[in-house]
Amino acid sequence: MPDVSYIDQIAALIKKDPSITVRQIANELKFADSKSVYYWLDKANVGGINEFRRQVLGTTSKTPGPLSFDVDGVPHYVVHLPLFDWNPQQKNPGTNWHYIHSHPHPRGLFAVRVGTNRYYPWFMHNDILIVAKGKTYPEESWVLLKAHDEFVIGKTINRQFVDPITLKSHPSDLTSVGLIVGQQRHFSS
Repeated sequence: MPDVSYIDQIAALIKKDPSITVRQIANELKFADSKSVYYWLDKANVGGINEFRRQVLGTTSKTPGPLSFDVDGVPHYVVHLPLFDWNPQQKNPGTNWHYIHSHPHPRGLFAVRVGTNRYYPWFMHNDILIVAKGKTYPEESWVLLKAHDEFVIGKTINRQFVDPITLKSHPSDLTSVGLIVGQQRHFSS
């Protein structure tokens, strides 16, 4: 099987024996230890063996895989991101948001619907922000922060989160949620 990727080989082993263990997969693929299986799952952007097993066996959803298309020879996928309102206490997303991404199963991304015009002209009420969870914020990037009862938007300047309107540092009690990597604006008619 030299032309088949490790992920394909792991999938084939799971299809052959749905109750196969990670240790057994590692032995079949002649890996030194089980960590290699997790390495390849992580490289494929899969959250773990159980998630991958569900994907392979088709128990996660009755819908087909994400719609895909090529842009200049690079595959892109229409993925579903959880969409949250402008309330940081909301635990479950109200719905999903469709987003185009270069990976069929991106991790750490979610969408938030802006609930204020406070950040006009950069962000307006009903804009959809695509946010990547994480702790790395490049200089001059837009960041979603969390106060107790609302989300707050900040700009990274001199390794601080500042209010884009006043250019004053945000209070230190705000929690960083993630890096704003995209924005979609829709005008109602």
